[in-house]
Amino acid sequence: MTSLKSMLKDGRMLVGMTTQNVHSTWLAKLWKYSGADFVYLEYEHGFMNEADMANFVLSCRAEGLPVVAKVPECSRTHVAKLLECGVVGIQLPWTESREQIDRLVSYVKFPPIGIRAAAPGMGNCDYNSQTSGRELIETGNRETVVLAHVETRTGIHNLDAILSNPHVDVLFLGMYDLSISYGQPGDFRHPDVAAAVETAIAAAKRHGKVAGMYVPDAKAAQPWVAKGMRFFETASEVDLIDSGARNLVRQFRDLK
Repeated sequence: MTSLKSMLKDGRMLVGMTTQNVHSTWLAKLWKYSGADFVYLEYEHGFMNEADMANFVLSCRAEGLPVVAKVPECSRTHVAKLLECGVVGIQLPWTESREQIDRLVSYVKFPPIGIRAAAPGMGNCDYNSQTSGRELIETGNRETVVLAHVETRTGIHNLDAILSNPHVDVLFLGMYDLSISYGQPGDFRHPDVAAAVETAIAAAKRHGKVAGMYVPDAKAAQPWVAKGMRFFETASEVDLIDSGARNLVRQFRDLK
């Protein structure tokens, strides 16, 4: 599997396809053929059971695609299960404080950095029972990625504290909730919302973090790429089926 941590350090733009409801092996293959850099698992709002999710993550790993997942709750159990099934990036929604991100880091990293419990021979090492304890610990602490998902005024206000944790890799902006927090639901171009994004990008640069957000397509990403943002989660299988179906039927309706 390609190292997400290494890709983040390379300085290039990264694009991840979103998985919301479908967790089949064939989708992992389609995401691979798309040329995506990683797969984003929408585990906060999406509908999935743990067994299907674990098999899908393993399928992505087999295709060389690292998986980032939004954890539905910052608990040791939720984070551990995602990591044990093979997820390498944990994204914490509603990050508003240094205390929250410190807690997440403690669940993601093994001692002496954190308190993650060792569970060898699972998806975290592709079910390779020959993985040594030392390799499990060293690889886990080196390769796991922490994403602070900031989506409120409070989170923007506390950016310096949040990003001062050295184990945070990505500052991720939740644009829809951020726009709601600023009283402008869905209006990502409103001056207040745009100013908050500018503030976030500047903070990420100050702290040496990668800045990212969800965008529906490249056109929406373009203005932010120009400002230094380079980590994007984009359309899901639901979005693509919806848009593809609408476009196809529209083409038939337009026939003369």
